[in-house]
Amino acid sequence: MQQVIECGSSYRGVEKTFDLYKELLSQETPSFSSIRKWLVRIGLYELNRQKEYRDDWIFIVDLTVELGSEKGLVVLGVSERLLEEEVFPSRRGLQHQDVQVLALEIMRSTKGELIEQKLTEITLKFGRPKQIIADRGSDLQRGIKLYKQNHPDVIDTYDVTHAMALLLKHELTGSEKYQSFIQQCGQCRRQLQQTELSFLAPPSQRSQCRYFNVEKLLEWAENLLNSPLDVLSNLVPNIEPELLKTKLTDKFGWLASYQNLLRDWSQMVQMTRFVETQVKLGGLNQEVFSIFQQHLTMKVDFTEEFAQKILSYLTQEISQITSGRTLLATSDVLESLFGKYKHFSSRSPLKQIGQIFLSICLSTMNLTTTLVKEALETVRFLDVEDWATQVIGQSMLSKRRILFSASTNNTETA
Repeated sequence: MQQVIECGSSYRGVEKTFDLYKELLSQETPSFSSIRKWLVRIGLYELNRQKEYRDDWIFIVDLTVELGSEKGLVVLGVSERLLEEEVFPSRRGLQHQDVQVLALEIMRSTKGELIEQKLTEITLKFGRPKQIIADRGSDLQRGIKLYKQNHPDVIDTYDVTHAMALLLKHELTGSEKYQSFIQQCGQCRRQLQQTELSFLAPPSQRSQCRYFNVEKLLEWAENLLNSPLDVLSNLVPNIEPELLKTKLTDKFGWLASYQNLLRDWSQMVQMTRFVETQVKLGGLNQEVFSIFQQHLTMKVDFTEEFAQKILSYLTQEISQITSGRTLLATSDVLESLFGKYKHFSSRSPLKQIGQIFLSICLSTMNLTTTLVKEALETVRFLDVEDWATQVIGQSMLSKRRILFSASTNNTETA
């Protein structure tokens, strides 16, 4: 099970690994289906496990979507005491084992009223939070706003990673030069894919969330402009130096016109990354605001207006925090768990939210012999199937099998 959760191995991969060491282990090799069933049983155990009722919870909330109309709502909880005693003093980000899964819901509608209802149910079960961290998705934002009407003292924090990415998006989307730059990067990549210079191609651009990784494209451009010609010549010795120079000019000559802009764009990205790093490692409080202000106001020229936008975000978020208090300002731990879950779900025949959604719970657990024994003695696979029937309903794969099997039994095609 640790091979699947911690190493990302597939179920069949784990089965084959154990088969290789069958003689040394002197035991039967577990089948891939057994491993999958064990994992979802333990995941359901963790989801249903009784959590502590606290008055210092910090909720981290987000939605994920796969194939189909359903969305997965996940609410993580971490205590303020853990942050103050362990996380912030160590200047580290939250780890998977620092949080607990308070809710794992599959929703066919994510209207704000339904989000507020779920948050209220979690509050009644586990205690009222001191803070809620989320992005500014419209449904989540409305749900949290409705929740705050009944709990006005709860702090609503805008995740710093999404906030900085949105600032970059607004700045760069409105820049004709930047849009021209990324278009030429895409064209350059296509031209180089099947050539001897393919190793110089720009990194592929994400179709979604591309403003979370702007620096990769900018670093590629700056590194290429600063690369020595003699080193490049040694890397492609089958091309004459003069011919290589001609090819480089032909393929990358357009980059020279962006040289000054690259410096400005990189400066903006560095400012957002500085803020993210400080907030993620040290938390959000009034005392560290002066550090941000000192760093950001040093950036003048064209980025001064952008620096003020960052300061406005910080001012808004810090205004909710009393002096001497430090709170969390990032939902990165939940984004990381989503990434792990999607690694598992990508192997499914149809990428619908299903039983493997319980892997999010598994990733937050410290798997020990005692815990695994208790979980498997408590939860049967029938319990998992009952949970899936109630929460998920009939799967897409099941519907497809029924339809396609019916078409082979002398049934007329619709």
